[in-house]
Amino acid sequence: MKVLLANAPDPTANRNASNCACYPHIGIIQLATATREALGDRVDIRVVDGGISNTETVQQAVRAFAPDLVGVSALTPAYSETLRIAETAKACGAEVVLGDDHAIFFPETILRNRHQIDYVIANDGGEIPFVELVRALLDGTSLSGVSSPAYRHDGRIHLNPAPKYALSLRNTIPDPSFIEDVLDIYADHYRTQFGHLHDHRVRPVTVNNARGCENGYKRCTYCSIADLTVNTSDPRGFWKAIDQYNREHGINLFFEVYDSFTASPRYVDALIDATPPHLKRRIDEGELQLMVYARALGLTKRNNVDKLRRLGVTRATIGLDAADPEMLEAQRKNKTTDETNLEAIRMLNKAGISVHASYIAGAPGERPETPDRTIAGIRQMLGEVELSLVEFSQFIPLPNGPAWDLLVDYERPDSFKSSAEIDGYLTALGITVTREDREEMFARFGDQDLLDIDELGAFWADNFTHISEKYALERIGEVDEMVSAYKVRTGNNVG
Repeated sequence: MKVLLANAPDPTANRNASNCACYPHIGIIQLATATREALGDRVDIRVVDGGISNTETVQQAVRAFAPDLVGVSALTPAYSETLRIAETAKACGAEVVLGDDHAIFFPETILRNRHQIDYVIANDGGEIPFVELVRALLDGTSLSGVSSPAYRHDGRIHLNPAPKYALSLRNTIPDPSFIEDVLDIYADHYRTQFGHLHDHRVRPVTVNNARGCENGYKRCTYCSIADLTVNTSDPRGFWKAIDQYNREHGINLFFEVYDSFTASPRYVDALIDATPPHLKRRIDEGELQLMVYARALGLTKRNNVDKLRRLGVTRATIGLDAADPEMLEAQRKNKTTDETNLEAIRMLNKAGISVHASYIAGAPGERPETPDRTIAGIRQMLGEVELSLVEFSQFIPLPNGPAWDLLVDYERPDSFKSSAEIDGYLTALGITVTREDREEMFARFGDQDLLDIDELGAFWADNFTHISEKYALERIGEVDEMVSAYKVRTGNNVG
């Protein structure tokens, strides 16, 4: 079987995000590695990363390879391009399977609405289900025993059970050989944006030896990650990947995309204890470096900043979100305050760890005066500490998060306990949503698998804030100018 795995490029303004095209899409490489290890020469696999090209390039790769199966990683902002790639695959006679967050959110809706999609892997841990699906297709056996797919059979849509998979039991190390010919493209993108932060040539990659967030039980308002359950793999596997990637591919910067590196203190301690001496020496000499996601509140506890330094962390991305207490509360930041944020930044700066600080304009209940406090906080921070990047983005409600409960899933919320809790939350923010408003919201966005990001942003600002979308974008532009004057990079993201 010929299998092509791709991720779709993002057609939105998110293409200007600070990390865009700086790191390989490691998820599809992991699927390719696991499939090859399980099925050997029964499969011929190609990997195409739309993040460093465009949709047309992926489509050309599909036509040239003529695969039997095309798997596409589908995120909400890139879903329109996912469908274009799927159309091309079907025209070439291939079957199509989707995975990743957007597919997990809408498996049955996608199969009802999109003839060009044959299967959806509805599991955040897609490695085992994907291999099982490919094996069943190769052998011509029933899909009833395959974990987690949605598929059509006998005129009906079936959705098999989706168990949680512990990374400690299986977490294949992705093989960068699948993309060896384009690794330098990521390095060039990274060097253009962040090369000034290093005194040597950097070749970056992402690793994912752990998942989850300590705020998962009360996720941030904008968060739409499919599964925030803390799920950690063997620390020895982490260092095995670091060693292998460095020796075989010259990679020396590793972005661990664990949703919050401070979510599991025992895991961090275990990583420190498991560090091989030869890698520890290279970390201490600055030859190997790490980048992580972290939460400000977690960084101020348990000597975590020093632990990051010992692990070789030189860059940290933190969702600071606001410098206004009301907006931090509205974004469900779980006891994080503007003082907590500043303390965390100062601690990282003192440890020599550069900070990628992320903020949001247009959070629930945002008022004309609240961005002033956030902008004042950013100005104070720029005057006190060294930053690698300040990212100020427009709030966009995405499926699976608390914002989606406010917008669409009011009757059956996932992140709020009840509709009554939503009412109380909105009342505290001075927001009233009528029954007619809710009917309009559901008509626009409910039971839909293809969502217009621009429409979502405008509708959100009109109905869930006290500012206009234009005002939010103006304030974002103001911050970009201010930050640039300090010779610090700016960026944006969908969130």
